Amino acid sequence: FPYCKKKCAYCDFYSITNQEHRESFMPALISEIKMTAGRIEKTPLFDTIYLGGGTPSLLRENELGALFNFLFKVFSFTNDIEITIEANPGTISKEKFKFYRSIGVNRLSIGVQSFDDDELNFLGRIHSAAQAKQTIKQARENQFDNINIDLIFALPEQTIEQWVFNLETGLSFQPEHISAYNLIFEKGTPFYNKMLKGKIIPKNDEQERIFLKNTIEILKRYNYIPYELSSYARTSSHFSRHNFKYWNYSDYLGFGPSAHSFWQGKRRANVRSVNQYIEQIKNSRLPVEFKETIDQKTMEFENIFLSLRTYSGLNLKRFEETFKRSFLQIYPQKVNDLMSAGLAEIKDDHFRLTQKGLFICDEILPHFNSN
Repeated sequence: FPYCKKKCAYCDFYSITNQEHRESFMPALISEIKMTAGRIEKTPLFDTIYLGGGTPSLLRENELGALFNFLFKVFSFTNDIEITIEANPGTISKEKFKFYRSIGVNRLSIGVQSFDDDELNFLGRIHSAAQAKQTIKQARENQFDNINIDLIFALPEQTIEQWVFNLETGLSFQPEHISAYNLIFEKGTPFYNKMLKGKIIPKNDEQERIFLKNTIEILKRYNYIPYELSSYARTSSHFSRHNFKYWNYSDYLGFGPSAHSFWQGKRRANVRSVNQYIEQIKNSRLPVEFKETIDQKTMEFENIFLSLRTYSGLNLKRFEETFKRSFLQIYPQKVNDLMSAGLAEIKDDHFRLTQKGLFICDEILPHFNSN
């Protein structure tokens, strides 16, 4: 869902604030879903739906109701489906939460980012710390028992003490899941342009590692399980089932402007423009801007790259079954070097990076792109 009330200065996801074509968007979205469903042979049982953005909590009840009715009409879903919607404080109400429950939404991802008003203002968020707390409380009052809180650390002027305050404030609500991201200066964003002009000085790599180390230690103390570089859950049943599909290299379908799909070894991305998206749908064309068939070499590397960003690591047996060759025989020297340096280990038929290795995974992972 591409619409936002306000564009955050750090955000690289496609979103717009101009809602001029809003009334044409939802019919176009449903048309894209219909066209895609009609081209899939032997449609499987899906077990997740994820509404991201943009700001999906801006969806009106009649829009969301119509979307869900159509999804359940054209696709088949498991009885234990996980349905997540991203909800931003300042765009949500207790009435909306009640409606979400009535249509089957059972997981919320709340875009808090910070519990400090100065930091929220710096990030360009529309809500206050008080609104963020109220949003979480209202979600609990409406019996949501699977809540994720998004938080951002390593802001330019942020101290460790300020970050610990944010994290522990979030933990006081006992969310089932926490996504903790370090601030990234994505090319083309206002923050990136300010960085180039020297108006914002980002934290260096060592400072970011200190923030990450503190994050892991605090969440471990509260018995949260780290299962991906930015993801922590109270129990394994609270892992984001949907996001885990990306890391496990599973098939998924994406709908809407700039949405990506990965289906049966083929990847595609939709146009990054609401106007173009609507226009192509009106002309009975799927709004695809880019598509490729993934060759075996690329598929192998992407599987390795994504798996090693998780704490469980790469399933050696599954890799060999999928690609008909042994990971350990392809990369014997790299594996030995990493294990000798204490950066990786083999456990329970998984090759995985240690905590020390995960701290520098962005330096390690590209080395698997050469065989």
